[in-house]
Amino acid sequence: MSVPLAKPFPTLHQLGVLDMLRRSPSSIATLAVLLTLATASELAVSPNHQAVAQSPAPLAVPDGTKLRVDSSPSMAAVNQTLKQKFESQYPGSTVEFTERGTEAALKAVQEGRVDLAAIGRSLTPAEQAAGLVQTPVSRRKIAIVMGANNPFPGDMTGEQFAQIFRGEIVNWSEVGGANQRIRVIDRPGTDTRQALQPYPVFQGAPFQAGATAAPVNEESVDAMIRQLGDDGISYAIVDQVVNRPGVKLISLYGTPPTDPSYPFSQPLTYVYRGANPSPAVQAFLGTATTPANQPALAPVSNAENAVVP
Repeated sequence: MSVPLAKPFPTLHQLGVLDMLRRSPSSIATLAVLLTLATASELAVSPNHQAVAQSPAPLAVPDGTKLRVDSSPSMAAVNQTLKQKFESQYPGSTVEFTERGTEAALKAVQEGRVDLAAIGRSLTPAEQAAGLVQTPVSRRKIAIVMGANNPFPGDMTGEQFAQIFRGEIVNWSEVGGANQRIRVIDRPGTDTRQALQPYPVFQGAPFQAGATAAPVNEESVDAMIRQLGDDGISYAIVDQVVNRPGVKLISLYGTPPTDPSYPFSQPLTYVYRGANPSPAVQAFLGTATTPANQPALAPVSNAENAVVP
């Protein structure tokens, strides 16, 4: 049974700031302040995160140190960035990644087969009670996507997407698109799907896909994109889909998922076992959380994030 996460912070749209700016362009200074606050709130730790007393990162680790990380696909971009940072800071060390998904990664770290699990959600209270400890490092926007040949203009509300997800809206014409059915390419095993659940637009009805759902049982974003066609809709971390051939991003309330005020996002977290992490784990988490490396972990812009097909 899934455990509800803390409710997300309100977006600028929900606060009415965008409407205010349309009415009064002179409010740009106020908007700048609120954008700063919105960005900070995205990175804030929810009540479901433990307050981790992180030991200082060691100045050195033994030559030949190997760190084993099992990961969710949603952590791919952050993993690669931190691998480069860690191996550069600690010469002679290596970071090895496997990508078997969140549940397998947590089991592997619990059993001591890997040093860290890289997951796209917070730990549940039960997982914390079992001795797992989490260190959140970033957040990523959750993009709503459609096939590149879908004639839909490309904007809807969060409420409309929730209704599409539940099968209450079943035709693209109901949201301003062509007269054709909607297929929800659902990704039931992903952290990204779970991260959508606590948002207010999903709270008015059971969080379950409707009769229009076509589940994809792989966590792979490639598998989802292959299923979109010209009538499908789905979701993924924006890093995984921006500038990808075969897919287009859908804005919500007129705001693209590359914008700080876009409403949907998910936490990115590293998990280890026990109260005394190894020097290698301490060093890696120190690399992940040091302020000097935070700009490298920030979501990159649309232009900077081209993905090779």
